[in-house]
Amino acid sequence: MTSAQAADGVPPCGCSAPGAASPDTCYCSVEDLLAIIRRRYSLAVLRVIHATRRCRYQDVADALPDASSSTLAETLRALEAAQLVRRDATTPARPVYALSASGEKLLSRLRRLLEDVQAS
Repeated sequence: MTSAQAADGVPPCGCSAPGAASPDTCYCSVEDLLAIIRRRYSLAVLRVIHATRRCRYQDVADALPDASSSTLAETLRALEAAQLVRRDATTPARPVYALSASGEKLLSRLRRLLEDVQAS
């Protein structure tokens, strides 16, 4: 069951399985994406990685001093699992993080959405 599904197992859009309904009415994938970016520090981590293009864990930690080590690690894993962040482990003990093409698109669209909302 995805995060988009209600307690009875039916997604809020009413489709029988996530993505089974028409893309015009099924928002399961949007709900799943929102669950990831709603996580504490997700957007902040994406912003740090975007600003530096490629960074190590310590760069993210230095930019977000209030975030605990475990929270940052979990957030990076979730963003990587959602394919918003790429982890280049050329040196396994010191991986480098970069935004994926999907992560770049997401930030670009969120920025445009924010600009549209603020212009209204």
